[in-house]
Amino acid sequence: MIIRAKDIKKSYSGLEVLKGVDFSAEKGEVVAIVGASGAGKTTLLQVLGTLLTPDSGSLEIDGEQVTGLSADRLAEFRSRKVGFVFQSHHLLAEFTALENVMIPALIAGKSKAEAKARAEQLLRSVALEDRLHHKPSELSGGEQQRVAIARAIVNSPAVLLADEPTGNLDSRTKEEIHKVFFSLRDTLGQTIVIVTHDEHLASLCDRCLVMKDGRFV
Repeated sequence: MIIRAKDIKKSYSGLEVLKGVDFSAEKGEVVAIVGASGAGKTTLLQVLGTLLTPDSGSLEIDGEQVTGLSADRLAEFRSRKVGFVFQSHHLLAEFTALENVMIPALIAGKSKAEAKARAEQLLRSVALEDRLHHKPSELSGGEQQRVAIARAIVNSPAVLLADEPTGNLDSRTKEEIHKVFFSLRDTLGQTIVIVTHDEHLASLCDRCLVMKDGRFV
């Protein structure tokens, strides 16, 4: 298993948001998590991504037990093992597509040449080889999201977590992004967990889990 979470509980101001959730995903599996707003989907995704610490329970990612790690060790682990894609792409406006993808690799200590080669390879893999030197304002919404996906996997994370990745896109562009996710699964064996309201995207995934009131149903 790439991800193994057991009995995850999380509360805010006395309100129990996650009520003892178990979750697992295998290498190369694409898992959708669906449910109404407020069901706990994004909170679970943030726990799986080590952005939030659960009140109780255990979390193992790629064979490493992350529950109980210090903040510094957790940040280092996250940079190596977890990639994130959000509804808003969060690209840096002053940098080109290539530079945006290179940045996490440079932060992780890769040389400029190594980071550039990896970024170029990934941007080609998401059909953006002609847009390497364009800034975000010169790219369409779908192109920006493809850059964000390439950036998320530049350090070869064990797991890619996506929170409503097609929420801001039109139906044709959504299809492009769907294809990117499944191409990553097929070519790289990437494990992907997607929180989505997009029923079509959920139907394409290897598994679809429904969350209601802080639990899977």
